Amino acid sequence: MAAGQGLLGRDITMTIGGQTLAGVVTKDYTLANTAIEVTDDQSGGFRELLANGGIRTIDIGISGAVKNYALLATMLSATQMVACNIDLGDGASTESNLTFDALLTEYTFSGEANERVEFSGSLQSSGTIVFTAGT
Repeated sequence: MAAGQGLLGRDITMTIGGQTLAGVVTKDYTLANTAIEVTDDQSGGFRELLANGGIRTIDIGISGAVKNYALLATMLSATQMVACNIDLGDGASTESNLTFDALLTEYTFSGEANERVEFSGSLQSSGTIVFTAGT
């Protein structure tokens, strides 16, 4: 029997501001293309959407073990806008990826006395989102 095909979450890596994020365990990516409704009296009671959507976005949630305070430093810097690159871990010789600018909108970290320090963060895209297919 052939081995199953699929992707591993750990193979998806994210670089912000030229630095690969360390300690990340969970990554959530939400891509959206806001619909623009153009329903009118001639729509016959059916919803109609504009062929070209409205706002296209990527919202990102990350969490894991704190290994450095690079995200904290970004959050406290003069600008929290960072260049992002997501390598999608598809096994191609040149990985498929997404590139865009994003604003670091939230960063939290916490830890109990005898546990690792953990973090979570949120980023929201700004501007053009570019997908490059692997080769």
